[in-house]
Amino acid sequence: MIRLGVVEDEPLARQHLVDLLSELPGVAVVFSVENGRLGLAAIAELKPDAVFLDIEMPGIKGTELLQMLPEPKPAVVFVTAYPQHAIEAFAGGAVHYLLKPISRIGVAQALSRIRPKSDPLQKEWLRIPVRRKTGTRLLRPEEIEALVADLGDCVAWTTEGKLPVDGSLSHWEERLAEHGFLRVHRNALVRLSAVREIGVEDELLLSAGRLAISRRRMDEVKNALGL
Repeated sequence: MIRLGVVEDEPLARQHLVDLLSELPGVAVVFSVENGRLGLAAIAELKPDAVFLDIEMPGIKGTELLQMLPEPKPAVVFVTAYPQHAIEAFAGGAVHYLLKPISRIGVAQALSRIRPKSDPLQKEWLRIPVRRKTGTRLLRPEEIEALVADLGDCVAWTTEGKLPVDGSLSHWEERLAEHGFLRVHRNALVRLSAVREIGVEDELLLSAGRLAISRRRMDEVKNALGL
């Protein structure tokens, strides 16, 4: 379990961030406050593992609060609408920097910087946000058979159909490598455990459809499948 705090002066932005963090397994938001004074007191009392900290706040700014943190200091992820603060944030020791509006992808990236890659929670935290008419649904990697780039957009192939995904194929290739996904074509990532067979025309047969394997990736794909 990782214990997190949120310090953000805008009520809607604060609640949105708390909601995104609370969706993830192994995460507990132990406090959520609206200014640096309350944030400093909560950090001293509750000793969170990490704090998501707004920069531009009335009174104590986030960059000022960073220098006032008591030991043991939590990891700090700065949250702001102003990209010009990035250099100052990293110079002060922040582990990550999120620009508003905050997305699920951004939150997951921030958490990946807080804990080491070897931490089992890293795999548990990963969700792929797919867009549906009723809203955004978070899928586990094992619920997706392939991710395919289509005219600049990314589409997830699932048992429910083909659904648009936030983020680029390159972004997801890095995040999904440890979940058994492999690039089989410049426009496609496939979860190898979802492959049912390789067709005679060098296509991968999945429940959701067929995907071509590029010639230069053929040997790598076959080796990964134990062929």
